[in-house]
Amino acid sequence: MNKKLLVPLVLVLLAGVGIAYGTKQHRLISFVSGTEYQIGEAGSTIISVTNAFGQPVSANWCNITIYYPDKTVFIDNQPMTQGGAPGSWYYEFTVPNQLGNYEQYVVCEVSTITGTRQIAARKAFHAQQTLTTVNETMSAQIQILT
Repeated sequence: MNKKLLVPLVLVLLAGVGIAYGTKQHRLISFVSGTEYQIGEAGSTIISVTNAFGQPVSANWCNITIYYPDKTVFIDNQPMTQGGAPGSWYYEFTVPNQLGNYEQYVVCEVSTITGTRQIAARKAFHAQQTLTTVNETMSAQIQILT
C-alpha cells in the first residue's frame, strides 16, 4: 500500500474511533412520568437514564428538586429510588394544595470510561383542582343560570 494513502487512512480511522468513543460516553435523562395531576393525589417522577443509542445505563445516584408554581422549593434535592426497569429511577410525593405549574429538576451521577460526571434534566407538571371541586363549581354555575 502506498505510504501517502496510509497516513490519511489512519487519521480517518482515529477520528472515527474518537467520534464513537465520545458518542458512547453521552448520557441522557428522559422523563417517563405524567404531567397532569389533581391536588392531593399521589404523584411520581419517573426518569430513565440512557446512552446516546437509547440503551439504559446505570447511574450511581439521582436526586430531585421540585419547585412550587411560585418558584419556592417544595422538594429539596432528595434522593430518588432505583426502579425495576434498567436505568429507571423514581420519586413519589403528594401533590400539594397549590394550583399551577411545578418545575422538576433531576441530577444523576453516571460513570463513564473517563470517570464520573453529573447530568441533569428538567420538566414541569401541572396541578389542577380535584374533579369533585370542578364538578361542584360547574353545577353551581348551572344552577345560577337556570
